[in-house]
Amino acid sequence: MCPNCGSTDPGFEFVPVSGRGTVRSWTTVRQSFLPGFDDLLPFVLVDVELTEQSDLRLIGRLLDGPDVELRIGIPVVAAFEQLTTEVSVPAFEIAS
Repeated sequence: MCPNCGSTDPGFEFVPVSGRGTVRSWTTVRQSFLPGFDDLLPFVLVDVELTEQSDLRLIGRLLDGPDVELRIGIPVVAAFEQLTTEVSVPAFEIAS
């Protein structure tokens, strides 16, 4: 719902994106606060700005592992991490 006009039909346009972007920031998670993540520790969460739109950002787990050397601006590409047979979430890998 639009907070300005109250419309429930904002007329969004869905446009495919490449999944490519650059790292803006990251953090290494060493302690799980939610069930089901203990086996993944430690892991890196990255804040990624997508190539197609400078204000379009996603946060996801970096699948390359916690020991990879990161820097701001490093190129990444979207991947999807299958958590269950019905649930997958966005994740990222360093672009080659």
